[in-house]
Amino acid sequence: MRIEIVYMKKSRAIISLLIPGLAIMLSCTSTEERKLESANKRFLDAPFEKGDNKETFRVLIMSNKYTVVQTDHQDTIERDKDPGGDKYICDEIRKYDKIDEYREGMYHISLFPDRGTLMKVRPYKPLNLIELDNLILDDLQRWTFKFPKKTIQPNNMYIKFRIVLRKKQTDAQIIKEVEKKMMGN
Repeated sequence: MRIEIVYMKKSRAIISLLIPGLAIMLSCTSTEERKLESANKRFLDAPFEKGDNKETFRVLIMSNKYTVVQTDHQDTIERDKDPGGDKYICDEIRKYDKIDEYREGMYHISLFPDRGTLMKVRPYKPLNLIELDNLILDDLQRWTFKFPKKTIQPNNMYIKFRIVLRKKQTDAQIIKEVEKKMMGN
């Protein structure tokens, strides 16, 4: 009986030491998540800047979120909603969730002045990650627009993107996945 009491006291001591450590680890994670959410909110809500770098849309893409905010020309142009395409892009971003990183870039769009469909899509300030730049170019190719005033205005615009990658796998899982890809499986 004496042995059981000593064992219980040791167990309680160990548990009492583990609980604060666990709480600290969880609070660090939630602190990082709060910082990320705050930075994403600042990106979407930042004041609209006039001038050469004025964007008509801001887009936040994460593996679980695709948010579009229109910052200019609200009365003349609207982006058609495409939830299926948005989900597809989020799924593609999920493939790159191997590091904690965010990137911002801007792309220039030209529309045909008679139809309002895409004529040109060009990187203006690229993300500097080739795979993500190509993904954004593919994403913009699927965008379609409505023109409430029946005039195609603007026919040249900028779209600003923020892509947020979050590491969701352990290093061992990532290495195993890369080895599997290299083997051709």
